[in-house]
Amino acid sequence: MRAPVEITRRQVLKGAAALAAFGAGVALLRRWEQRPIPPDPETSGDAGVPSSQPACKERVWDGRTYRQKSDVESYLFLGIDVMGPATGAGSYIAGGQADTQILLVLDHQARTWQLLQINRDSMVEVPVLGMMGRSPYTVVQQIALAHAYGDGLEESCENSAAAVSMMLEDQPIDGYFAMNMGGVEVLVDQIGGVTLTVQSDFSAVDPTLTEGETLTLDGRQALAYVRTRKDVDDQTNLARMERQRQFLAALEQKARTLDADLAARVWQALADYVVTDIPSGTAARAAQCLRDYTRLPLLTIAGENRVEDGYWAYYLDQDSLQQVILQLFYTEI
Repeated sequence: MRAPVEITRRQVLKGAAALAAFGAGVALLRRWEQRPIPPDPETSGDAGVPSSQPACKERVWDGRTYRQKSDVESYLFLGIDVMGPATGAGSYIAGGQADTQILLVLDHQARTWQLLQINRDSMVEVPVLGMMGRSPYTVVQQIALAHAYGDGLEESCENSAAAVSMMLEDQPIDGYFAMNMGGVEVLVDQIGGVTLTVQSDFSAVDPTLTEGETLTLDGRQALAYVRTRKDVDDQTNLARMERQRQFLAALEQKARTLDADLAARVWQALADYVVTDIPSGTAARAAQCLRDYTRLPLLTIAGENRVEDGYWAYYLDQDSLQQVILQLFYTEI
């Protein structure tokens, strides 16, 4: 559903929870609401966790036996390479590419949470949507292109979630939160900038980003820092992903200094750039888990970069992919 412009306290919590998965919202939520969050009828079970998990299955990998975790939630966060608000389009191939993809996985039994940063160039099976919104077939292509199919709103996000689920051997995705890249500029300007040490040579792109200097980036600079890869570093998405991780860490530090009123204004400013299907109560409880659970190190999937037809193609290392799947969704028995 589109994020509404008019906000309530629950919607602020939802927006802050989404930012938390990008490294900022935990601090925003602490400023906004310290009380325990009550059960919500939108979810089921004693723990208030959606019952979307299939029956647990077992598998053997490298001589060891693993059982699928039974109490896990996962949420996909997407940064869409579109500058303006999320207005959608009448075309079935107008979604824009998902240049940033981060999966948040909550393990309620172990009381841990972990992020998986997915390379947008990953060559995987992607559902191809037709004119009627159906997926008659899949094709191996960059996972970022999954969002390009559809209307740029819910259809595109659902297709991205389907592609990620397929890549992870059909693990369920419980919800998505997508923000157009223009929202990065809005976010950073709203909070008064983000301070970090520039770790790349941007002289060919933005001379104000001086390598090695510690700067407080405004929205325009921040967007260039997390979005640009042409003429920066080795021009691969791997290098850009490193900068995105650095930016998110700096954003989290800045968010810790914000008060509740500013958090509300930030979310209102971002609302037009956002598409999500995460109910506000679910987001609020997920944010509570981010506060209470132990954070595990961020994961990525190893692979090999190639240039094919003038575009980067990132072929996943299957051993690394399996290890990530087991880490996030299975327990050794």
